[in-house]
Amino acid sequence: MKKRKKYVIVGTVILSLLVLTGLGFTAACGPHGRWHKGYHHGFHSEDVADFILWKMDKHVKELNLNDTQNQEYEQIKEQVKVSIKDAIERRREFHRMMHEEINKEYPNLNNVANLARERLQKMPDIIGKNLDLFMDFYNRVLTDEQRTKVIEMIRSRFG
Repeated sequence: MKKRKKYVIVGTVILSLLVLTGLGFTAACGPHGRWHKGYHHGFHSEDVADFILWKMDKHVKELNLNDTQNQEYEQIKEQVKVSIKDAIERRREFHRMMHEEINKEYPNLNNVANLARERLQKMPDIIGKNLDLFMDFYNRVLTDEQRTKVIEMIRSRFG
């Protein structure tokens, strides 16, 4: 009986820790966002621009850029920052318009669908601009050795 009692106590402690961990994770990543549904981490503020630029800096640091390349990189970084801030503002406006339409007494789902369709049609252009900036930096600014490092970084990300 003593062994069985130990197993029950240890099992209860482990189960309790798992439940508490799950509750903690749920509370940390739990329902946020405008409509309070789903697991939305609320990372769509100005902090996202800082995070993306930090990630860019982290990877570019490994390339050991010279002064001229650093100046070019800083210009591109500024363009990316403006692009991200514009995207955040467009996102806020989109959510405001969706919220207004949905909260009407008789919402028009055709309007909601059209708003979503418009937003989706603009996505490729937004992504394309930043991709063009990257390709310009890659093709025009980097040396062959640095391009090889970039390819290695990309390969490591894809596994």
